[in-house]
Amino acid sequence: MLDYQNSKLKEIVAYAGKYVPYYRNLFREIGLDTSTFRGIEDLQKIPLLDKETLRTRQKEFIANTVHELDAQIEKTSGSTGTPLTLMIDRHSRANKYAAYARAFRWAGYRPGALRFVLKGLSETKSKAWGYDALRNMIYLNSSKMNKDACMAAAKLVAKLRPSVFEGYARSFIDFHKLIPNEFQFTAPRGIFVYGESVTSGIREHVQTAFGAHLYDFYSHAENSVMICERPDYKKYLMEDYFYPEIVTTEGNQAEDGYGELVGTSFYNYAIPLIRYRTRDNVRMADKEDCSFREVLEIEGRMDDFIEMPDGRKIYFAEGALGYAEGIIMAQYIQEKPGELVVSLLVDDQFNPASFIEIERGLRKRIGDSLKVRFQVVDELEKKQSGKVPFIINRIGVEYLD
Repeated sequence: MLDYQNSKLKEIVAYAGKYVPYYRNLFREIGLDTSTFRGIEDLQKIPLLDKETLRTRQKEFIANTVHELDAQIEKTSGSTGTPLTLMIDRHSRANKYAAYARAFRWAGYRPGALRFVLKGLSETKSKAWGYDALRNMIYLNSSKMNKDACMAAAKLVAKLRPSVFEGYARSFIDFHKLIPNEFQFTAPRGIFVYGESVTSGIREHVQTAFGAHLYDFYSHAENSVMICERPDYKKYLMEDYFYPEIVTTEGNQAEDGYGELVGTSFYNYAIPLIRYRTRDNVRMADKEDCSFREVLEIEGRMDDFIEMPDGRKIYFAEGALGYAEGIIMAQYIQEKPGELVVSLLVDDQFNPASFIEIERGLRKRIGDSLKVRFQVVDELEKKQSGKVPFIINRIGVEYLD
């Protein structure tokens, strides 16, 4: 594994130094000779990369060879509230699909088997629930869940018996609460969840409700990190997909196994990301049982929810901020029922006319029942830990710790 990681690190650093403007200039400034770069041993010579640098200097990260790489543009605000425009090439897409398929197989899925998918589908599905024959999946849009939609999807699940469940863990809890207690399902092989941190309380609730093990999957749209849960019910860094580092607040290597996860992507040549900060912390196990290092805990991807007038809970409003330029970070704040405040930290590229486009994107995800108000601020609210949550709800948040 170390040989493979060193080989991929030397390859991506040499490529970035030759074809990517940002890294050409950076390596010149720090005196890094890519021809003598040794991989892991020399990696700390390269400064850490944060989301703000990537956001504000995106064009400098695009490789001169991008037209040869079948790259696709992807706009995202993810779960962090930081809008990014990414270019993901065919190498990166193929390897992510492969790593994702492996993780899905660990959760009990076999290609072509029926799935029950419960997540945000506002961009792809006009109905709240249904059956997609092309993808062989029963689906339920998490942002349009109500009792009728949940019951309709539940009847399909009970009748067709999907082999795995997939989606947002907290949405599965809400789904279970909205159907009668006597409603019975055939237990799936596994429940594959992503998008947020899974607390012990959430895990216990989901596993008890549906009679199957919950498999926690962690990844980013930037394709720079991945953590998967294997059949031994332990989570591991996927170290053949990226090179991981655990760093302290000051950016030094963490000696106690706890710190921020930093990733170097092995495969995206369109926009290589070297030593990319995730803003998420992990706690590592002391003992190494296999070639992938074990992760005990992932911190940083648990926000409140947006509470809708009809009782629905929106845990994610991903993508809505991708409709505007010049947003540094954003935050959704709900202080009273029926209203939502969107706080924006912006730079001089932001155009106030973008409020209309952002709201249009937001309406796709939450509907028209909430009054939305925008405000441009100098600073976003932080938790005691110093992290900036994407969603803050002050009218009745429930936690499962």
